[in-house]
Amino acid sequence: MKKFVKYWLPPILWMAFIFPVGNKAFASPKLYQLIYWLGPKIFPGISFGTLGTIYIVVRKTMHVAEYAVLALLFYRAFRAERPERWKFGWAVRAAGAAVAFGFLDEFLQSFVPNRHGSPVDWGIDSAGILLAMTAARLKNGSVKDAGPGSQMPGLNTRGLWFKRLFDIVLSGFGIVLSSPLWLLFGFLVWIQDRGPVFYIQQRVGKDGRVFKAFKFRSMIRDAEKTTGPVQAVENDPRVTKVGRILRATAMDELPQLWNIFKGDMSFVGPRALRPAEREVHGDGTSVAISEVPGYAERHRVRPGLTGLAQVYLPGEAPRDKKFEYDLRYIEARSFGLDIKTILFSFWITVRGKWESREDKV
Repeated sequence: MKKFVKYWLPPILWMAFIFPVGNKAFASPKLYQLIYWLGPKIFPGISFGTLGTIYIVVRKTMHVAEYAVLALLFYRAFRAERPERWKFGWAVRAAGAAVAFGFLDEFLQSFVPNRHGSPVDWGIDSAGILLAMTAARLKNGSVKDAGPGSQMPGLNTRGLWFKRLFDIVLSGFGIVLSSPLWLLFGFLVWIQDRGPVFYIQQRVGKDGRVFKAFKFRSMIRDAEKTTGPVQAVENDPRVTKVGRILRATAMDELPQLWNIFKGDMSFVGPRALRPAEREVHGDGTSVAISEVPGYAERHRVRPGLTGLAQVYLPGEAPRDKKFEYDLRYIEARSFGLDIKTILFSFWITVRGKWESREDKV
């Protein structure tokens, strides 16, 4: 029973999502309206024909991604707890199961009003399945051929070979489904002081690469003009009224779904820090966070929207303690741990406990 829940329930739930939830979401006129509203703002002068092409490409790409995830979930189920990382037979069975469901999906759509199945769509879905199995084989080959000692000590990669694909699909869904919230929060941030809606920061990512992270502005304008980059504290006077709500529910970080989609971040990982950030001690002294033990090791993986340190420690916990939790995640990370952390994060968001100094979970 435990193996069924762990390995077979995920693909079953994903199939239930694809039909009818996923198909309904992709065919929703809201996605069409969002692209036609957002396109001219990003690319002024873009033609309606080009926007129509973008709409089709976005829809088909999401279909490819959802079937790629399904194939990988089937492969994981067929592999189960066997020590081998790759077998062609598992790939054939996983691809066959996913292709069969794709055929069933197109057949069932013929019974839905204003919808019809298409062999072309089935072929596009199958392309995602082929892409997933190819990626699994290449990933396995890179691990096998790298030779002993090629992996970093203590870096557990089991179950993470489709982590990036998972990030792309989930962040893509998140951006589309949360678009009404972007409009609402953007208006609330702007109306309070007519200031900028977004706050763009430089953050340090994997291998020390610096990228631009997007957040809804939760502080007054020029909040760090005199202090420089300093972590917010409880009852920080720089935080606005709207900002307190956004920070308590972590909705200020909703725009970072775009950073995840781009590949700057992942859903789960160490928190992305600013290059020149300093930790202020209780006695008023400060130290550069780059000097705190464990800082460099955190950059072995992509930073995360959430993580063990964010979930299990209060926001004002010292950096060395947070870095200790980050390194624990890097050593023990797995797809199951990511899912558990994401679920805990949703629970904290619903209860508005992200700024709490007490236990969040």
